[in-house]
Amino acid sequence: MDSRTALVAVLAAAGLLMPAGCGGDDDEEKSGSEGGPLTAGEYRKQGNALCKEGIREVERIPTPSSEDKIADYLEQVFDVAADANDDFAKLDPPEELRTDHEQAVKLARESEDVSDAFVERVRESDDPRAAILSGFRKLAPEIKRSEELNEKLGLDECNEVGPSPEQPGAS
Repeated sequence: MDSRTALVAVLAAAGLLMPAGCGGDDDEEKSGSEGGPLTAGEYRKQGNALCKEGIREVERIPTPSSEDKIADYLEQVFDVAADANDDFAKLDPPEELRTDHEQAVKLARESEDVSDAFVERVRESDDPRAAILSGFRKLAPEIKRSEELNEKLGLDECNEVGPSPEQPGAS
């Protein structure tokens, strides 16, 4: 498995651990047209748009040219995800999606701490690729949980990043 394939696996972890929150515009309206909660359709449209924008932002980050630059790259990817989580948390979901939205926000916040530790492990490792794959395998249950929340919330775009947790080397 080459470095690029291992990085794709990490991108999947980054994207999927950040439920729905993957990017967006701070000026975008986060509540419904009457100032109350979004409708389910508005919520899904805005949540999916956040994910699509986040994916585009991550794709603009230059792929590291050597293994000693992988940790810096991951840090940039996770910074995009953290900013996106802030935007996602500002969405005002309809009542029927509120509980799952709150769980997604909580999971995203927890994943930010995991991401920081993950970057440090990669940075300190003599073999960054092995550290990435090991970390990815440990994150697989959380990634699966995030995928399930995204499905329940109707945020299909948020599950369109990278390989599934069962296939970290797939592309």
